[in-house]
Amino acid sequence: MQLLSNRKRIVILGGGCGGLVAATHLGRKLGKHHDVILIDRRSDHVFMPAFLFIMLGRRQPKDISRSLGHLQKRNVKVVQSEILGIDPSRQEVTVQNQKINYDYLIVSLGLQTRPDLVPGFAEASLHPWEMETAIRLRDALSSFRSGRVVVGVPLGPYRCPPAPYEAQWMLDGYFRERGIRDRVEIEYFTREAEPTGEAHDPVVWMDAESKQRNIKQNYEFVVRSIDPEKKVVQGLYNYNLPYDLLVMVPPHRPAQVLLDSGLADTETGIRVDYDTLQTKWDNVYAIGDCADMPASKAGGIAHQEAHTLAHNLAVEITGKGRPVDLWLHTI
Repeated sequence: MQLLSNRKRIVILGGGCGGLVAATHLGRKLGKHHDVILIDRRSDHVFMPAFLFIMLGRRQPKDISRSLGHLQKRNVKVVQSEILGIDPSRQEVTVQNQKINYDYLIVSLGLQTRPDLVPGFAEASLHPWEMETAIRLRDALSSFRSGRVVVGVPLGPYRCPPAPYEAQWMLDGYFRERGIRDRVEIEYFTREAEPTGEAHDPVVWMDAESKQRNIKQNYEFVVRSIDPEKKVVQGLYNYNLPYDLLVMVPPHRPAQVLLDSGLADTETGIRVDYDTLQTKWDNVYAIGDCADMPASKAGGIAHQEAHTLAHNLAVEITGKGRPVDLWLHTI
């Protein structure tokens, strides 16, 4: 019988891909003898990669949402609340109406979309990086008959780097299925330079795939602002791109609570040890998009980090098994 004083409390912030995997693994391994708590402002886990399918009307919101309450079957307590503060010195998280102490903290709060960082963005772009705007884009696409569709990315980090290419290709296929592709121009812009290298390199292959689909690629285009009335994306050096429908990735930044608490060091997130995912605070870890790692901001990365971290924490807490190295599979 384990003594009560030996119980540990593991608090996980965020119910996205990383938080969900970490909570499930730790609940199974530790939940009967320790306290595993997941905190999220939403009641559901939403599978964000499927927003592209929402965009085309091939999925409905209910198809990609599952109640976080199901985690209770895995010995995980779910607290639905806004996270108002994090104090690593006190080992305390403040939510609405209470403070929750922890022995171990896993931060998996992703990145937040910040349309306000590009003037005119909120009025101009319909994009599949949030559920609400993906639905609005779906409705706009259903009535779109001809014109120029511009897909693009801003400066800074954003969720799922390959997704802008996927969006181009899915839109190309969508318009072909409707028999109007010849009446629709699709263009893409990015701040990156035109890729060079071997044909099998991922970025070279993606560039070639887009060009093969007759999608014009605009490289080294840095967005300054958007004029929603004139329907023009304004870049540096007076280089402008007109559009009829704009599908631009919104700027992303760490959650405000991470900035306010001092956990997030840069616009790319919380600095962590690349091997352990530990931050500069004892027993505080960061995974997924909010971790400043030299890896893609993608759900697959968050999944791998969460699985490794949860395993190693279970080993540390129980003294059973062996820790494993973090080995990410990514492009």
